[in-house]
Amino acid sequence: MEYSESIIQGSVIDELTCPDCGSNHHQVKGVIKYAFFFIESIPFYPVEKNTIIQCQQCWAKADVNTLPQQRLKELSKNLFPAWRLISKFLGTLLTLMLLAYFVQGEFEKQQWSDQFIENPAVNDFYHVDFRYLSDELRPTEKYRIGKVVDITGDIATVVYSRLFYNMQRGADESIRVGHVTHFSFFSRKAYHYSFTELQRMRAQGAIYRVERPVKNRLRGKPVVTAKKRFLSSTYFPGARQNNSGLAFAEAGYITDHYQRAFEKFKVSAQRGHKLGQVNLAELYITAKHGERDLNKALFWLQEAALQDHQPAIDKYLIVCQQVAECTKSDFLKVLSNAGVNFHLEK
Repeated sequence: MEYSESIIQGSVIDELTCPDCGSNHHQVKGVIKYAFFFIESIPFYPVEKNTIIQCQQCWAKADVNTLPQQRLKELSKNLFPAWRLISKFLGTLLTLMLLAYFVQGEFEKQQWSDQFIENPAVNDFYHVDFRYLSDELRPTEKYRIGKVVDITGDIATVVYSRLFYNMQRGADESIRVGHVTHFSFFSRKAYHYSFTELQRMRAQGAIYRVERPVKNRLRGKPVVTAKKRFLSSTYFPGARQNNSGLAFAEAGYITDHYQRAFEKFKVSAQRGHKLGQVNLAELYITAKHGERDLNKALFWLQEAALQDHQPAIDKYLIVCQQVAECTKSDFLKVLSNAGVNFHLEK
């Protein structure tokens, strides 16, 4: 911190006689000493203020104590009115207000991040300091962007950007300019985290920010490609009911919309539509419609998996870990015997 002075020109008085030159005309000045950071023209706060009286003839300083105290207070009041001090330090007030705005904005971002990490959703974006997760990084490999691509029960599936960033600003820029929408931006390797693990990563600082798109947009930019309904001129049994179920699932303004979605998905699944089977299994896992049954979820996921549906295979393996009677080897044997093409994540 540094200090400077600002001089205020006041009135001319003839109440004193200069002992050096005998002149009766004296200039009254006010001196404000203030502190500043880096920029002298933006005072931060006043340190001291003094009233100075100088002879206009020889510029010798007069002893202000020779004036009556009441008169000295009157002169000081005229030199340092409230409006002058406010205008003098207006830059400081604006700077503090701007700083408070950014601090408040950052505080709100952290609050939203805490809320989002407690209730993850598909398409949430995670800003991750990967140094907490890996010891095998180059000096410039620090930050990555993660994206939630699927949620199965209390397990979130996250993919990370192929690129590492040296600074947090690089990750922010990728969202701002729309890089995250490119098909090759995120790696295909998926990581499965329980909600508890995500909260632990947030607490230790690995996930330093969470953002959730609104209508598929962040900061005014599209970051998520809108999910399309299954549309085809060819008739697929159960496809129409699955699309109806998706519409009901998103219709939060309807009181029993999840129950209606369940009924549509059930019809779709019974007619052999693999997307309807997966969506029905999702409701059995989350119990949003009221009934949680992991065994029924496994049944419908297996039905979809037997139709070479890789997402159903991935979900089955996640749910299987939560059911004691379920074994991975038995499931893979069923797929192999049925001639299903599939791949397993290492």
